[in-house]
Amino acid sequence: MMQIKGGPRLLVTDRESAIYLEHARIHLEGKRVVYHIDDDENRREFNIPHVNLAVLFIGQGTSITQGAMRLLGEEGVHLAVTGSGGTPLHMGSLTSYTATRHFREMLPIYLSEEKSLKAATSVMRDRTQRMRKLGGRGAAKWLRAREVMGLSKICKSFDEKLEICVDSQQLLGFEGQFSKACYAEFAAIAGLSKDISFRRNAGAGEIAETSIDRVRLINRLIDHGNYLCYGMAGAALWALGIPPHMSIFHGKTRAGGLVFDIADSFKDALVLPLAFAPYKGKNSSEAEKTFRARLIEAFDDHAILKEAIATIDRLMLVANPTKSLEDA
Repeated sequence: MMQIKGGPRLLVTDRESAIYLEHARIHLEGKRVVYHIDDDENRREFNIPHVNLAVLFIGQGTSITQGAMRLLGEEGVHLAVTGSGGTPLHMGSLTSYTATRHFREMLPIYLSEEKSLKAATSVMRDRTQRMRKLGGRGAAKWLRAREVMGLSKICKSFDEKLEICVDSQQLLGFEGQFSKACYAEFAAIAGLSKDISFRRNAGAGEIAETSIDRVRLINRLIDHGNYLCYGMAGAALWALGIPPHMSIFHGKTRAGGLVFDIADSFKDALVLPLAFAPYKGKNSSEAEKTFRARLIEAFDDHAILKEAIATIDRLMLVANPTKSLEDA
């Protein structure tokens, strides 16, 4: 991705992936973007490296001044407002010029059912590849899994179904089966299947600080992790100048958008091992903070922004095999 003259000083793929702030006040101090935490009696201020940042996640109880937003926008920092149990808001500055190359390549894919299916299948293949690689590593690291052959079998089965898929509706069915199988496998690896039946319940809502309901906590962590992944996918699309609502899959038959399609290529592989990991001795708030820190670290460790952009490039080449992606 080429750098636009007069735009941000660093490409999005060359930056630190993300920072998450909650109960903070973000403002300008000279030419710096800084923040302080509300309950900090000494009012210490910390610098936000806006030149070297791709995504700024703003959590609950956080405010930001107009001046700080302007400076973030000038450097192309993607702002994602997120919280527990709510739909994330994503904001990108409209003041910087973005080349139309990727938008022009994406438009015919969005308009064609046949091309959309080819593109969605490409994304799903990236999804199984990352589940084998990153999901397996996460299971070994955070769940102490000795072997992950179950995950490999689930991915192999989904790949085989992708070969015979004929339309988006059928793909939705295959994807649902894959997701349920992954939840069941991670529940088994985590030991839940022995005494607790795990059921995915999106938007489970608030849980008590002292709650020991592990299933509800896992659901809450999956929700929160998914929102953070949507922010990363949104940043990749924004950097390429592609509207996030140009769906190739989910939005074809129900509410959704391209940001959800792209996030699917990596979110389960990163989120599920961390969500099912044990958080013994921690209340729900502490568990969520630990989970979030681990996930944001994983974004950097696995270069997720670069991976998301690679997924976008691949889906366009698969859907338009006779067209080359040339710069505008």
